[in-house]
Amino acid sequence: MHNNMEIKPHPSFLEILFAHKSKVSSIFRDIIGIHEINHIAVSCINARKELITFSSTPALEYNLFSSNLWCFDKTYQAHWYERCTQSSWQSLYSPARYDELYYIKQGRHRYPLGMSLAAKWQDQFFIYSLASRKSCQNTHDLFSQEYESFYKIGQYCSSSLIPLFTQMFNYCEAHPLQLQPIGML
Repeated sequence: MHNNMEIKPHPSFLEILFAHKSKVSSIFRDIIGIHEINHIAVSCINARKELITFSSTPALEYNLFSSNLWCFDKTYQAHWYERCTQSSWQSLYSPARYDELYYIKQGRHRYPLGMSLAAKWQDQFFIYSLASRKSCQNTHDLFSQEYESFYKIGQYCSSSLIPLFTQMFNYCEAHPLQLQPIGML
């Protein structure tokens, strides 16, 4: 099943990340501010182990993936996301690249607190990444104790984005050499 092959970003990952900004923003706009959330990204890993992400802060994922630092973030490793659990971002950084990952994901965007949750739906995995610009005790408590709330927020976003994920996976599979520039989709 999923364990026999490593995850790989979809060939058009970076372009898709910035596509459909209006639709993606309208979904995430409903979430930003709840439980001190300032950033949310939803990643989908299909049965072919291809990854697509939509984000409220696409520059974060762009920098992570264009620099290949994502390979050192356990968030995108099957042994983590297949357990369908929750972890702080910092606990998922490879020690060898910890400082770079912290800077790209947290320092540059002023997110002192971040976490990822993984879930499975049918033959797909979803990763919900959330971050806050606050680091007070109340926000730490929210991020450590509100697993069910964050999971429901992730479910809301992923169910709203499933048609878009499906469209992107199917379109790119049917037209691998004809992917249009971002503004043309």
